[in-house]
Amino acid sequence: MATEKPARWKIVLGYSAFTVLALILCFLLTFPYSALRARAATEALRAGYVLRIGSLRPGLIGLTARDVRLSVPPSTLSAETMAALTSGDPDATKLLAAAELGEPLILESVFARPTLFPPGVAFQAQAMGGTVSGSIGGRTERRMKVRLAGLDPSQGNLKNFTGLDMAGRLNGSLDLLLPSGVGTGGKPGEPDLAQADGELALDGQGLQINGSVPGTGLVGQSPVALLFPEGLPSIPLGELQGVVRFEKGQGTVETLQLRSDQLELQATGTLRLKPRLQYTEPAMDVKLRVEPELVQKLGAAGAGLSFLPPDKDDPKFRAARLSGSLGKLSFLPKR
Repeated sequence: MATEKPARWKIVLGYSAFTVLALILCFLLTFPYSALRARAATEALRAGYVLRIGSLRPGLIGLTARDVRLSVPPSTLSAETMAALTSGDPDATKLLAAAELGEPLILESVFARPTLFPPGVAFQAQAMGGTVSGSIGGRTERRMKVRLAGLDPSQGNLKNFTGLDMAGRLNGSLDLLLPSGVGTGGKPGEPDLAQADGELALDGQGLQINGSVPGTGLVGQSPVALLFPEGLPSIPLGELQGVVRFEKGQGTVETLQLRSDQLELQATGTLRLKPRLQYTEPAMDVKLRVEPELVQKLGAAGAGLSFLPPDKDDPKFRAARLSGSLGKLSFLPKR
């Protein structure tokens, strides 16, 4: 009895399915995890950050990294430490302490996938009890979009990363168009943050500083540590509203205010972007109103508010000037 020959479409479908399955299996088995981890750590170091990835796993359309730690080193890293960070081996960084690498901001997971229109990368991270999502892509210019949803500043080790023990909820968005810098040989260079166009918007509810960790994080390296050697007291910040529009790296503050029952702050001025975020330069006039109850809790710093001149337009507020850089702020009476 003759055997019935399978239909041609079934043969084509079977071979196609086998080919796809074989490609996926080869991708999973041969993907260069170590090389990708090393490249990501190297790029982070160039930007002034330390990046560590606990685990890295591929999926059908992208990659998922878990236990991602991003920190700012308090001093120059040794050659041995940099070699360990860029080796691509997660075990090589396990013995490195926070004293050398800085306290990390922890992201539970980061999923990234390629995009075609425009060519680039889309990502979504689970961090601080909320999500951080967005995309980076483009040919001659890079467009960076980031959206923050439901972030809780009491999570993700933000307390030790910044030195501030905070609570509340934070939402926001960032949309920047970054032109390419000048490269070598007439080729376009890396995207230039200092020439970016776009907008930053922030929205916070129920924000509060519960205190601070003396000598820890970015606050521990600022004048705040000198004013509050035993840590900040509890400060209700309330609601945050902020909109900053950027043109050629120069940001104009359209709205920036904090409002609670004990504190009100309004700021106007500019924010000059730099290639490294910690060097970004604010030049803002600040109007500040603090209720007597909070002034008393602030101690010597609260008494120092009396040295700020009254605002010319509204004497209920005190007037000050915020300048310097994000890594080293200067807060002085307005002249």
